[in-house]
Amino acid sequence: MNCNLKNKLKNFTNGKKYITNIIEKYNENEKVDNIELLELLQYHPTKHINIENIDYLIMKIRKPFNKLALFYKYKYNEKEDDISYILCIKNLFGKYDRDKHYEEDVMTAFRNESHVGSKKQFFIHNTIIIDDLFYGICENCKIETSNISTDHFPIPYKQLFSNFIKEENIILSNIEIYENDVNEIRIKNEELANKFRIFHDEHASYRLLCKSCNSHFGSYENL
Repeated sequence: MNCNLKNKLKNFTNGKKYITNIIEKYNENEKVDNIELLELLQYHPTKHINIENIDYLIMKIRKPFNKLALFYKYKYNEKEDDISYILCIKNLFGKYDRDKHYEEDVMTAFRNESHVGSKKQFFIHNTIIIDDLFYGICENCKIETSNISTDHFPIPYKQLFSNFIKEENIILSNIEIYENDVNEIRIKNEELANKFRIFHDEHASYRLLCKSCNSHFGSYENL
């Protein structure tokens, strides 16, 4: 255990803020030269990182959310792979729960399955494209903006998901998942995935909300 690193970061909350401040100083495709961040990668809970073999760290856009993320590359491998420094901090301070994290990934996989049907069609049919951006009118504040997202209404997504899990007697930890070629976590059992997509589309209805109003009403999934 690297006591110096743990003492410097103090706790998970302070450590997340400390490392995020370092990360945010770097731009896309800029190599990251920071010994604390390099040392931190050793504590990733599922990737066994040998920092002596790392060639460099770099900030790159990560699909599907198209946001900047930290990547690393080994000296003997041409491939650059992304890594979550948040998980490293969690594990460093004993906050990482493998079972809970897996169940969260399973829930993300189900959520990703819900994006491909009626939700996607609702978004496309109720927005217009201007300069490669989707614009829509927020149903709550009536502002037209590209900062728009699809909200499950009046039945929240979480309720739909909970109903499906109970109806199918699903234990989340038993569900197999995988990551596709655009870094989306998906359900491995296609029959189950399709059953959920059908259930979701039969029960879901939507409205458009700007990010501000969506945040005000609660946490929802964006398209």
